[in-house]
Amino acid sequence: MIEKKNTLLSMAVALALTACGGGGGSTPATLATSTGKAVDGYLSGSSVLCDTNNNGVADAGEATVTTNSLGDFVFSPACSSTIVVSGGTNIDTGLAFKGRLKAPAGSTVATPLTSLMVDGGLTAAQVAAALGLPAGTDVSKVDPMSNPDLQKKTLAMQQIIQQVADTVGSLAQNTSPAAIQAIYSVVAKAVVTTLAANPTEKLVDASGSVSTTLVFGIVKQSVKKVQETTDATLATTKAGVSTFSPTSVAEMVSGAIGIQAQTLAKASDVALIGLTKSLQSNPTIANAASELKNLLTTVIENSVNLTALGTALTQLSDTDTSNDAAVTTAVSSEVTAQATAAGVTESVIIDVGAWSQHTNYLAIQNDSIELNGTPYTLKEFLSGVPLAQNPAAINTVSFAFDVKGTPIPKNDSGVMTTKVKLGLELTDTGASGRVLQFMLDQADVTLDNNKQLNVSVPAGAKLYAYGKTSNGTNANMTLTDITADQFVATANNKLTVNAGNMLARILAKVQAQPASPIQSVFSNLQNVSGTFNVKVVVSNLNISSQTDSTAVKGLSVSVTGSGQPAVNGLGVEGIVTVQ
Repeated sequence: MIEKKNTLLSMAVALALTACGGGGGSTPATLATSTGKAVDGYLSGSSVLCDTNNNGVADAGEATVTTNSLGDFVFSPACSSTIVVSGGTNIDTGLAFKGRLKAPAGSTVATPLTSLMVDGGLTAAQVAAALGLPAGTDVSKVDPMSNPDLQKKTLAMQQIIQQVADTVGSLAQNTSPAAIQAIYSVVAKAVVTTLAANPTEKLVDASGSVSTTLVFGIVKQSVKKVQETTDATLATTKAGVSTFSPTSVAEMVSGAIGIQAQTLAKASDVALIGLTKSLQSNPTIANAASELKNLLTTVIENSVNLTALGTALTQLSDTDTSNDAAVTTAVSSEVTAQATAAGVTESVIIDVGAWSQHTNYLAIQNDSIELNGTPYTLKEFLSGVPLAQNPAAINTVSFAFDVKGTPIPKNDSGVMTTKVKLGLELTDTGASGRVLQFMLDQADVTLDNNKQLNVSVPAGAKLYAYGKTSNGTNANMTLTDITADQFVATANNKLTVNAGNMLARILAKVQAQPASPIQSVFSNLQNVSGTFNVKVVVSNLNISSQTDSTAVKGLSVSVTGSGQPAVNGLGVEGIVTVQ
């Protein structure tokens, strides 16, 4: 476990008052910087948005920053609006963060508990009361990592919200990162709705016990709210869950979700991180709901009794594996009984053992990356690989994927397609300060019936670039008319990002012009030597390694000076030494 801090980074506001001539007066308040922490365990590499229009997404002109390795973020000038955190990696567990945290203006932390304040309108006092925290605990000001009780209850809340979001996404057959983040906010609202309807009951009491009644209500309200949503970003998800009974879904999964949350709330300090990693990475509940979806429809709601099935799933989802064989048999038997009662034959044959395996993602083939066409293992890349300087420092970065399940949701026409952004960043690990950043602001990724990936770049797409040389000279460049094979291409499910092409295009565009910083900066970055930290990230795609759950991280790439929101998603980060 990381070292707990006794002090917090707080909101720093500088107020400059100066006397004026004549009748006197003062200048307006000047906001200097605001600082804080992103916490679900500290989140490294998360994108933090100052959401001035409160729509929950990064719009052009809104400030975004990236958390450091301890979850710290800094806005300068200060942010006086709602904070929205997405992406990044939990530094304790090594797992990518899939949710979306929010915190009200003036908060010094963004956590699953502050999300209840923004998405549901609870006060800090109401959140504390619902979780059995001492009176006076301000969850928007206290770092959970500095308070063991608060830390465990924060992780318990995260487990509830994330598991419900994952379950709803699986039922809707839309588990894209963007969909799960949007569902996460709906679930936070459902938590508040449920608490408001049961004002005398605590979700987590002082001892760490979790209310099964309230978890049932949260699941039920979550499905119902998605079915009723008017949020356009959830249109596909709404359609996907339209046939399901909120009550039936809650009957089957709420007990399992509740027992996992309670396990974290009651965990010992020593066991907490291991349990968190195990439970946050376990897809059993969501997979069970997806596999048994034919038992959860409104049409047969009154023909099935899912109480026993829910109890069995609860036992299968706890941390005691000694009776899993017996529980698996009980689950299979109960599914058969209820499917027979409802006349649903499709659900009789199930593979309970497969529920603990991840589905619907792009697996990096052989856990390897290609740099300038030469393959290296991800393990080698993470620890550092040598690279010959020919024809450029880092010309191409490639990954080949195996398609697992349905990682890309279907649109209204039944085509599996999604929009993504891509980012590439090279940062000199030495004292020179050299940086090269690229961001493609839009691309369409499709998956055909043969499970072949294709990337196309729509008209109007832009590629933003930033470079800084060792003497501190820096420049920005924006390229338009980007075709797919210039910056990113796919062939036989191999995705290739081509930095060399982009540098060549930039230089070709400015070579006829008088000498300029742009020409100088990017020509000096074309052929360099040294050791570089390399990040490659793509938004809105579920990517994973074949064997190492921590090799793929939640990352952000922000092109300095572009004014554009960061690319925030899953990717890899490693070290390359150019000889």
